[in-house]
Amino acid sequence: MSSEHHGAWWTPDAPDLRVPGSLTRAEDGWRLSLIGALMVNSGGWDGLHLVPPHTIWGSCHGVPYTLLQCFLDDDVQGPNHSVTHSASDQWTMTWRVGQLVRGGEITEATRFSEAQFEISGLPTWWPPSGLRGPQARSESYTPPDDVNIPMDEGTLSIGVRKNRHFGRRVRSLHERVLAKVDKSSGFTLDQLVKEIVGPMRALVAIGVNEPVSVFNLRVVPEDPLAEGGPPRSFAVDPHDGEEPEEPAPAMHTPLPLSPSLDGMQSFIPAWLKLARSCSVPLDAVEPRRRSGSLQLQLLDVVNAAETLHRTLHEEPTEHPLAKRVRETLKDAGDFNSAERRDVHDAVKVFVGITLEKRLLALAEELGAEVCEWLFNGAVRPWAFVTARIRNALSHGFTAPDGVHEDPGALAGALYLTEAVITLRLLTEAGLPSSTTLTSQLDRHPRMRSLAKQSIADWPALAHRIKPNQWPQPA
Repeated sequence: MSSEHHGAWWTPDAPDLRVPGSLTRAEDGWRLSLIGALMVNSGGWDGLHLVPPHTIWGSCHGVPYTLLQCFLDDDVQGPNHSVTHSASDQWTMTWRVGQLVRGGEITEATRFSEAQFEISGLPTWWPPSGLRGPQARSESYTPPDDVNIPMDEGTLSIGVRKNRHFGRRVRSLHERVLAKVDKSSGFTLDQLVKEIVGPMRALVAIGVNEPVSVFNLRVVPEDPLAEGGPPRSFAVDPHDGEEPEEPAPAMHTPLPLSPSLDGMQSFIPAWLKLARSCSVPLDAVEPRRRSGSLQLQLLDVVNAAETLHRTLHEEPTEHPLAKRVRETLKDAGDFNSAERRDVHDAVKVFVGITLEKRLLALAEELGAEVCEWLFNGAVRPWAFVTARIRNALSHGFTAPDGVHEDPGALAGALYLTEAVITLRLLTEAGLPSSTTLTSQLDRHPRMRSLAKQSIADWPALAHRIKPNQWPQPA
C-alpha cells in the first residue's frame, strides 16, 4: 500500500463540506494535511486551542477511508478569519491520526463480528508451527489443525497457512500463522485492539524477546453483505510496503517464556482477562523501542510494578496501629481533628504496604527458587534500593547517598523490575513458577544476563543508603 493518499475529507456530521488533502505515513503513525478547514471548534482567531479527538471520513480514488482518534496538530488561518461557514482555501489544517480504516465509513461505535490479523514473530512463538523458516521443495508438508480457544461469547483461533512460491528454478514453501476472532455479541474496534490484538502482540513480543508488530488486520462488520455485492471487510491501519521483517527462526524446542501447546486452552483466556485489568504493567514491559532517560524509564516501570501489586492484591481495610495513634492524640487533647487525621494517614502509609513491600511480594510470589536464581540471594536489598530510588526520583527529596544517580543502580533496578513484572504476569496467567520456571529461565539469554549482572551490588547499595539497617557486605 502506498504511503501517501490524496482525496477529499469531511466530518460525519457535515458530509457536504469536503476539503482536499493528503494522508501520509509518518514515523509515529499517519498525518492528514488539509488545504481548507473542517468545521470543528478549533479555538477561533485567537489561536489554536486543544480540541477533542474527531472522526474524519474521506475518499481517495473512490476508496472510502475512516480516520479515528484524530487530534488537531496545527491550524493556520488566512486573512479572512471571519469566514467560518465554508471550506476556505485560505485555511490549512494538520491532523495526527490515531487509527486508519480502509474500505468503509465507520464510527467508534461500529461493531464487528469477525477479525483476522497476523503478528510478526507469531510463526516463531506458536508451538504447532513446524517449518521454522522457508523450505525448498516441501511438497509433502501439511499444516497442523487450527487451535480453537474459547472466549466469552466467541472463539480465538490460531492456525498455520502454507504459502507456496513457484519460481523458474526454485520452489519454496513458508508458513503464515493467522489469528482469527469471532464473537456473537460483536466488538468495537477499540475493544478488539485493547482486549485481543494488543495483549496477543505483547505476549508474542515477550515470547520472542523483541519488538513485534501487528499487520494485515481485517475486520468484518456485523452486517457484512454490501448491497448487491459479496461480503465486505475493512483493512485497519494497513502496513505500507513489505510485511515486517520476521525474527530469526528459533529451534524446534519451545521458547522459554511460552506456554506449552497443551496449556494454550487455559493460558490464553486467562492472559486476555489479566491484560484487561493490568494494561499499564503490560504496556511497561512489552518489548519495544523506547525513548527517554534511565530515570524516566525506571519511574514508569516501578510505578507499573506498584500498579500490578495493587491489582493482584486487595488493599487492607483496617489499620489498627494508625487507629490507636489517633485515639491517643485525641485523649491528649493538644491536637485538633484535622491534625489527628493527618497523623492517622501518615501512620497508615508508614506501617502499611510500602513500595518496598510491594516489590518484595511480587518477587517472592515467583517462588524461592526463582528469587535465588534471579537475585542471587539479594532480593530484599533489591526491593529496598529500588523503592528508595523511585521515591527519590519521584518525590524529589534530598538523598545524600546519591544512589538514585548511580547509572548501574538505575539500570539494574530497571531491568530486574521489568523481569519481575513480566514473570508475575505470565505466572498469574498460568505459566508454571518455582523450579519449573527456573529451568525455563536457564534457556532465556536475557534472563541469564540479569541473573549474572555485575553492575549493581544490592547489599552494598543498601548499606550505602542505610548503614544501620543493612550491614556491610562481606
